[in-house]
Amino acid sequence: MRRSAVLALTLVLAGCSSSGPSDFLQFYQALRQGVAASFGSARITKAQASAIAYASMGYRLNSGAEQIVVLATDANGEQLWTSAAHIVILTHGGRITRTVGLEHDVSGVTPKAGQQLPDIAAAFKGTVTYTRMEDFLDIPAYGVALVCTLSRRGAQTVLILGHAIATIRIDETCRGVDLKWSFTDSYWADPDTGFVWRSHQHINPKGSVIDTEILRPPG
Repeated sequence: MRRSAVLALTLVLAGCSSSGPSDFLQFYQALRQGVAASFGSARITKAQASAIAYASMGYRLNSGAEQIVVLATDANGEQLWTSAAHIVILTHGGRITRTVGLEHDVSGVTPKAGQQLPDIAAAFKGTVTYTRMEDFLDIPAYGVALVCTLSRRGAQTVLILGHAIATIRIDETCRGVDLKWSFTDSYWADPDTGFVWRSHQHINPKGSVIDTEILRPPG
């Protein structure tokens, strides 16, 4: 899996280097800053986040120290976040769909055949139930079916880097019969755009839980 992480990072850096030496050096420096800001048990500070010119996301694995990943690619609703620590997190509309480099990764999150993964903001209009499939290389288990329900929980204000952000909290409760695994994820989304500012997500039946918050949004 470490080799996969290195390969992903290599492809990302190759894409940056094609834009020119200056872009490559800036991105490499951002990766180094992301690692430097990962040490310690406190949250990422405003100064640490401001020092990175790229879009960035803080994440905390299993209540550990908060770390920074920077946005490498953003296309078709998918964002690839990475760091020089060989961590890769792929998100789609705020939902984590793949990780590389963690002790227990999720290798893929896809909709059941004939369905689509609903946007988190779909719950603004009412409860949404759907089925998705997940892969876990370390178990191993493939095509694990999870029945999930998105529900609106109400308005909440979140504090990120000292800024109060108005959001709607959305809970996503999932149940997988095959692995006897059930959990509830939470997302805090912008009430107008649906952009997910913060989340609490279960990514592996062996106990991997990730909390995320957007430190510098794309664009």
